[in-house]
Amino acid sequence: MKPKTPIQKEVIRLSATLPELTNAQRTYAFHHCFKHYGRRTAKGVITCTECGHAWKSGHSLADTLCGCTCPNCGTHNQPGAAQCSHCGCPLPKDNGPRPDPKDEDTQVPIYARDPSTVHKPDNSRTTPGPRIDTYTADDNGGICRREIGPEDTIDGIKAKDWAAYVGRSPMYYLMQFFRMSMTKQKVTVCLSAFLFGPAYLLYRKMWKEGLLTALLSLVLSVPSLIAIVATFNPSLFGSMPLHWVPVAADVCAIADWIVRILLGLFSVWLYRNTSKKNIDKIYSEYPEGDARTDALLQKGGTSIWAALLYFGIVLLLSSLVINLAGPGFVQYAMAMAGY
Repeated sequence: MKPKTPIQKEVIRLSATLPELTNAQRTYAFHHCFKHYGRRTAKGVITCTECGHAWKSGHSLADTLCGCTCPNCGTHNQPGAAQCSHCGCPLPKDNGPRPDPKDEDTQVPIYARDPSTVHKPDNSRTTPGPRIDTYTADDNGGICRREIGPEDTIDGIKAKDWAAYVGRSPMYYLMQFFRMSMTKQKVTVCLSAFLFGPAYLLYRKMWKEGLLTALLSLVLSVPSLIAIVATFNPSLFGSMPLHWVPVAADVCAIADWIVRILLGLFSVWLYRNTSKKNIDKIYSEYPEGDARTDALLQKGGTSIWAALLYFGIVLLLSSLVINLAGPGFVQYAMAMAGY
């Protein structure tokens, strides 16, 4: 790109008088002017793009949320530090001599190095790094990028405590919680809540909301179940009037779809409010430290067994309806399936 304005031409003229950059200056710029990333393979092996050291991580959650620190070159931390200088997390112990910082080969990026010098993978543990990236609205209504560190707060709660409580998929939920706190919007599309309904709420340990939604779903399905049994086994109800069943089944089916849509749109907001109440309670009971973290991990997280129990109860009730409907319903279902 050729200089066009007088200022650009003057900058080009003066740049010719600058001394040539030294290797030390290039190394400093590489270390301090760029973010350093680790490349993770499908098997969980992380390779530091600065020094080439490779290791296998045992903390995929922390790595996904905050990044990782290379245990070989000590990026983001001073060599031999016991704790991370940013978040305070314990660093892996030094089990051997670190590479000599004066060694030129360890001061260049991996892509500029002899492949024979790259370290082989090991099983040493990693340490969470300092930040995650998200987006928010600026003062002019535009979109800007913002970094959130573990000590930064969302709704008065530290990001690292949100992550400890949420458990699985912290990146998604922390970005959504941050967006809600900034924009005051409650709507977030959650496909899992739309498809699985009460199972999603129970999986996220929203016990009260999950049980109420499961009960509502059961009540809304009663007219449809009565219609199935009355169609294939009418003798079961005798002379009981059932003229209201088809209309009630249609109304309840529409209501069930409305509930599913509402869950798909507002479940994340509901999860945020429920989580905040539980975390605030833990904050009031435990001082900051390991005890608080343990309480967050125990109170939060996910429960796959609760979701499986819900599906098991649904299957049990379905089997009961099939038995009440009789063999006619089974034959009809098999015919519809093409058997």
